[in-house]
Amino acid sequence: MILLSSFVFGLIFGSFLNVVIYRLKTPPRRGGTTKDIIFGRSFCPECKNLLKWYDLIPILSFIWLRRYCRYCHKKISWQYPIVELISGLLWVLIFYKFGILPVNIYYIFILSVLLVIAVYDFKWRIIPDKIIYPAVVIVLIYDLFNAFSAIGGSASGGELGNFKIFVEQLFVALVVFLFFFLFFYFSRGRAMGLGDAKLAFLVGLFLSPLLAIVAFISTFIIGAAFGIILIGLGKKTLKSQVAFGPFLVLGATIAFFLSDFIINFFQP
Repeated sequence: MILLSSFVFGLIFGSFLNVVIYRLKTPPRRGGTTKDIIFGRSFCPECKNLLKWYDLIPILSFIWLRRYCRYCHKKISWQYPIVELISGLLWVLIFYKFGILPVNIYYIFILSVLLVIAVYDFKWRIIPDKIIYPAVVIVLIYDLFNAFSAIGGSASGGELGNFKIFVEQLFVALVVFLFFFLFFYFSRGRAMGLGDAKLAFLVGLFLSPLLAIVAFISTFIIGAAFGIILIGLGKKTLKSQVAFGPFLVLGATIAFFLSDFIINFFQP
């Protein structure tokens, strides 16, 4: 029952994430504020008609409308049900892995931010500062809280152990940021964007040092495999640019949910 409820709430939250993704790029009106992005009425991006509540039921409305807007009959992007479904699955996995805990709110927030970043970067090849900077601040606050508290930290070492973990996380985050920044700098943005370096910093802060390393290794493996497949299919060439953010998000998500297996595997 808990998993079913979490899936439903995840679908609803995924619908909200779709709104955020669109309005980060195109605010609801000129000079739109953050309040407009979050609380503005939903509308069709093509004809701008305000949508009714029955047009906004996650996945079901997409199926019922047969992928066409009720008003202008333009096709609705597959992005909407896919993001809703992924959000629902993330909620299920979080509650399955951790049960009902207050920390789930934090995990849901960060993984939702990563989902928004992945879709946004995939669509427009840019990672928006409007969402990554607040996420970095929240992760830093959370890490600092754990650094000076025995709650949610290291089982051995208490506060000192937690502070050590924080220092290690910050060190790894800074190292990977520098690594990605050098790619950006020396390629003049052709091989990698500055947003990728910021995203790597966020991932380094969010995950433990071991999980972060696994996430970054997985990112390059998945990205390389995907690139080889696209080249083999004739969709891309060696000079083609591919958004790197989605691979980084995928690597981080895999490392996060397989954390127990990874830690046990590398434990001496």
